[in-house]
Order: sequence, then structure tokens, then C-alpha cells
Amino acid sequence: MEIDHSLFYSTNTDERRKTMIKEAIGKLVLKENLTAEEMEEVMKEMAGKRASGAQIASFLTALRMKGETSEEITAGAKVIKEKSLKINLGADAVCLDREEITAERETMLSTAENFSGKTTIFNISTATALVVAGGGLKVAKYVKRPAPPLCGCTDVIEALGVHLDMTPSQLERCFKTLGICFLHDHLVHNGLDHLIALRKEIGIRTLFNLLDPLINPGGATVQVLGVYDLDLTETMATVLMNLGIKRGLVIHGEDTLDEISIIGKTKITDFRNGEMKTYFIKPEDFGMERRKLNEIRGGTKEQNAEIILEVLKGGGGATRDITVLNAAAVFMIAEKVKDINEGMELAKKSIDSGKALNILGGLVEFTNTEQRYLRNVV
Repeated sequence: MEIDHSLFYSTNTDERRKTMIKEAIGKLVLKENLTAEEMEEVMKEMAGKRASGAQIASFLTALRMKGETSEEITAGAKVIKEKSLKINLGADAVCLDREEITAERETMLSTAENFSGKTTIFNISTATALVVAGGGLKVAKYVKRPAPPLCGCTDVIEALGVHLDMTPSQLERCFKTLGICFLHDHLVHNGLDHLIALRKEIGIRTLFNLLDPLINPGGATVQVLGVYDLDLTETMATVLMNLGIKRGLVIHGEDTLDEISIIGKTKITDFRNGEMKTYFIKPEDFGMERRKLNEIRGGTKEQNAEIILEVLKGGGGATRDITVLNAAAVFMIAEKVKDINEGMELAKKSIDSGKALNILGGLVEFTNTEQRYLRNVV
């Protein structure tokens, strides 16, 4: 992709602003952390096209190599959230933004056998969102299309028949009517296309992979966030608290990465009103059989859609188990139930009663009968 670096400069920017990103790169190369103020200024320079493409790429790479602190991530998220579109969904929405944090080529290399448009595991958090909505919670899920040939939530949702090209007012009505909506990143990003293009050019996991699940525009105060790195759970929990999330879980599962695992143990950092604790769980804790990775393996978007439909229609096996367990954790964190065991019962009821499947049917009907507003959803 050809990028015009001249677009990244402003002729009336003062000298301090021109050099801030250079100073920041110098600090990062020396493995020095940035202050919140420094990070915020650099993010504003990048978002405002006051830094060149080369500078942005150097900054993101140096930050990645140093390792992002919670303070740096928080400052970055605040700038992006300020620039993003806001959608009024109400404070009782639960944010389920986790799947796309791993849907990057570098991260998937460690687990994927090939990149022929398939995923290593099926889209668990998509199924989870539908089950949670069927259980009575209001769910906002921010989704982005991963770089080809990977298959993400956006792909599988469209394969299930749901349209994503809706206006903010349509999304608000969808949420009010059905208790669920999927927010596409191209609707949310406001003047940040140049950064999206650069991310594709850089091709490695950067700060923006961490920011993506933090900018859900729905205003939720409860969030379940999955991360690809065992060491990130406490860091990201701190960031969520800094951003005003009152109650949440940050999870990392064995082999399933950003989902609660039925393959092995899962690390969970649980926080409520500023207090944080970390613990590990395993499927046997909840009377579940430990499964093998190939039992929850995914495929193309069409294959993943079929797996989700089978789960929602009451099918058994490992795909049902992992969906039930992940939904149970959401019910618990939203205080719909007192613990995961009770949450599992509610998740099973959501599926077996047909309510979760009805939620999907409602989404398909709503998004297909609304007036189409064609936009470049890519």
C-alpha cells in the first residue's frame, strides 16, 4: 500500500510538537518509560497527522520492544477514545471486546497451521455474546476485520447473515430492541484511517492491538477482556480501571489465549471498584472434562458460522462447553449470578430455551430490514 507521508505533517505546528515524537522515540530506545503527558502528546501528534509515517512506525516498534506500561496504554486509549464516535447505549451495557486482540498475523503464527482464510479455534466470543444476550444481559461488542486471510468476528457475523453497515442511530435502536449490537471499527474510527494503513504496513503487534478492545464507544462500565499474553492480565486490568470500568475480568487461557480455556488452566485478573485479584481456574473446577484443541478448532467463516449455529441449536460437545463457560463468567462479572457455576446454568438455559438463537434471528431480521447506508466496510 502506497502511503503519502506528506499527509502526516501540518505547516502551522509549533517546534515543540514537531519534535515530541522524536524525543519519545529516543527515550524508548533507551528503554525509558514515557509519562502520561508525553504519551498523550505523542498520540495527539499521530492522530492529528503531525508525525510522519516513518516516525509513527519507529515509535510503535520501539514502544513494543520496550514493553507498554499501564500508564502509557491508558494515555493512548484516552486520546483514541476522544477521537472516536460515541454511541448512547447506556451504562448497563456489558462490553465483550476480546477476540480481535489476537487476530493479528504475528500472534496467530504461534498456533495456526496455515493461513488459508481459517482460524485456529472457532469464534468463541461471538457465540458467547449471543448466549449472554439470550440470558438477559445487554451486550455491546466492538469488532474489526482482521487482515486477510484470517477469519474474525466481523467475517463470521456476516456469514451468519448479520449486516454491519448501520448508522449510530440504527445501532442504538438495535441495542434497545434486542439488547445486543456489534459495532464495526470503521464506524467508530474518526479520521484515523492513516493509522490503520500504517498498522497494516508495520505487520507486527503494536500498541494499537492493546487499544482496540479499550475503545468500545458504548459507554459500558462492565467489561470482559481477553489478552494474548499471560503477563498482560494485571496491566490491562489496571488500564481498564484507569478508564473508568467498575467491574471486569481480564483473562488468558491456555491454548485458547483470549478466552477461558477448557484445554487447560486460565489466568484471571478480577477487579471491582479499584480492587484487583488474580487467580487461576481449570475446567475440572466446574465439573467439565478437559478437552483437546482440535475439538474446538475453527475453519473458514462459513464453517465457524455453522459451529456457532450448532451450539445455539443445543448441540453438545466441546464447542458448547467452552461457550457455556465463557458466558458464565460474563454473567458472574455483571452480577447476574453469584458465581460461575450458577452462571453455567443460566448459559445452558439461554441455549436450550432457544433464546440465544432467537437473538441471532432478531439481529439478522433487524439488520436486513433497515435502510442500507453503503460505506466502505473493509
